[in-house]
Amino acid sequence: MKIFLIVALMCGLNAQDFDHRDRDHEGSVKQDFDEPDRDHKRSDKMEMMMVWKLTEELALTPEQAEKFFPRFRQHRDELDEVKKMERALGKEMKQKLKKDEDIPEKDVKETVKKITELRKKHVDLEAKFLLGMDDILSPRQLANLGMFKQKMMRNIGGELRENRGKKGKRGKMKGRRGGKKRRGF
Repeated sequence: MKIFLIVALMCGLNAQDFDHRDRDHEGSVKQDFDEPDRDHKRSDKMEMMMVWKLTEELALTPEQAEKFFPRFRQHRDELDEVKKMERALGKEMKQKLKKDEDIPEKDVKETVKKITELRKKHVDLEAKFLLGMDDILSPRQLANLGMFKQKMMRNIGGELRENRGKKGKRGKMKGRRGGKKRRGF
């Protein structure tokens, strides 16, 4: 039953996000439909993995999952919008730096202030989402949800390190004796 629920939720999430597959980062429709979008495939896989891990980690019942995932999806969309605005500000500042012109202190302070406000908004959205789940999740599930992101990132980091280790350690072993790093100059 749990596997059926997970598959159904993944299909639902993919169906909701179908429109975004034909759009690039600027929001315009792509002209070349034959070119595979690796980033999107990677994000789809990450999202499916996250749904599966969340379902497992929180031990969601089918009833809870029906209520939880639509809110989760809305929360993710809100966070994506904030991140998009933050990236736009960073891109704008990078372009000013590339022009190698003097940037007024006022512009720098204004950009830093806007980015700080967006980061605060991000934290506020996280808190609002987590605290707003108390009508669906038990206190134990809420605690697990609160710790989920850090746990998942730690696991992904471990998997990435493990995969890098499998690809070969020849380049990493240069300059080492007995597998230990030398300290000093």
